[in-house]
Amino acid sequence: MKRQVVALSLLAVLLTACGTDDGGKESGTTPPTTSAPATSPSARTTSAAPQGKGTQPPIESGDWRLDSITVRDNGLGDFGGRARITYTGDNPDGGLNTFTITVFKGGKDVASLKGSASDVPPGRTITADLISTDKFVSGSYTYDFQKDF
Repeated sequence: MKRQVVALSLLAVLLTACGTDDGGKESGTTPPTTSAPATSPSARTTSAAPQGKGTQPPIESGDWRLDSITVRDNGLGDFGGRARITYTGDNPDGGLNTFTITVFKGGKDVASLKGSASDVPPGRTITADLISTDKFVSGSYTYDFQKDF
């Protein structure tokens, strides 16, 4: 277990370079298995520790907002995906963070995905690649979003 945590931590650090600021435009060519569309800002949900049921984006945690998420089989039988994440803080140097997104199916925790973002200017949205070592399970999902530090 400790080895897995260390591996995920290292991958999260490496993914810092994978979060890309695309000026708010969706990018990527991988077809999604399941996608949770962003809803209106008035429908925002503030996320705390996972409650066992999850919700749909947008979900806020601190100065960050998960706007949308797409999860899929990463080709190795594990969960993978992409997320649109917005820095809502006011640090002019930009935001830096790693994130944990918990995936629920039928109210049960089925996966934990990690992603990161760096140097994100206030109000900007990036597309972050997500990794996991949890085995992929297809279906309809709900989510929890948590900034890690």
